[in-house]
Amino acid sequence: MSKDGIYYAGRVLKLGSLHQRALMEAIRKPASIKYRENAWTFTDVVESSPPGLYIFGRLSKYAPEGEVGVVDEASKSEKKRSEPNLLVASSPFIYIPDHSGIAFLNVSGSIEPWIFSRRFSQIIEKTYDDFFVDCEIKFVTDLKTFSNKISSLDGIYKIEARISPPNPLFGPLWKRLEEYLRGRNVDRMTLVEDAPLKRLLKTELPTLVKEASEQTSEKPFDPGHLISIGDAAVLMAADGYGLGKITGRNGGETVVIKTSETSINFTFSKTPEPYELYIRALEIFNKIKEDRHMEHGQ
Repeated sequence: MSKDGIYYAGRVLKLGSLHQRALMEAIRKPASIKYRENAWTFTDVVESSPPGLYIFGRLSKYAPEGEVGVVDEASKSEKKRSEPNLLVASSPFIYIPDHSGIAFLNVSGSIEPWIFSRRFSQIIEKTYDDFFVDCEIKFVTDLKTFSNKISSLDGIYKIEARISPPNPLFGPLWKRLEEYLRGRNVDRMTLVEDAPLKRLLKTELPTLVKEASEQTSEKPFDPGHLISIGDAAVLMAADGYGLGKITGRNGGETVVIKTSETSINFTFSKTPEPYELYIRALEIFNKIKEDRHMEHGQ
């Protein structure tokens, strides 16, 4: 069995009254949630020294009324024995506050990425009794893969995005949109651009994503003009602050492309040391920040 697994990179969106300190405290002292016959919580939580650099833990799935098979020597038969809180699966994760970044292990068949993001958020919200807190994990898009997909389209006739203001980083390509959201005191915005029947949107998105994917820390991409709100919203979602969905045509067929389908991931040990996982994940998030020229806000 392989000792390495696939980790996914995302950002934790803190909405409502949820803030950084509250999120960290919820990871340290989590509630447990029940879903069908299993329960979920965070276990083996370890924090950096000094605190604030990272917090490590495992999203653990367990059976409160579990059973294990045993052999009865006397009767030479198999029997079931009750085993309370039997561990079913667990996914190690690392949260890095400076990037609002989280990296976690995909446990095939048990804790897939979408399941991790949902259960993680539910535990955070349950810890505060679902009282005016909202937590979401959004994946950071691999721009090169995303660019290849949307560049294959003959045209785009619908753009949808659901975005939230970033904290603490923002990207220059969608800075105007970020300023608009903050100026309006918006926690979440949903945008839909739909072209008239049998017509296409006037969008620069394929070119923008291609140029953005080719920029480096030494060579930034400057479009030389203000980017339209719809295009900026997808770019913002691709940086991990929402979800973007593109609907277009390719050879007469309708094609739907989501930012979440081309997520950044990396290979690392399934049983990581917290500090080593932090160093690897930090490299990933620092490269994203440098290549996309993201900056810290106020």
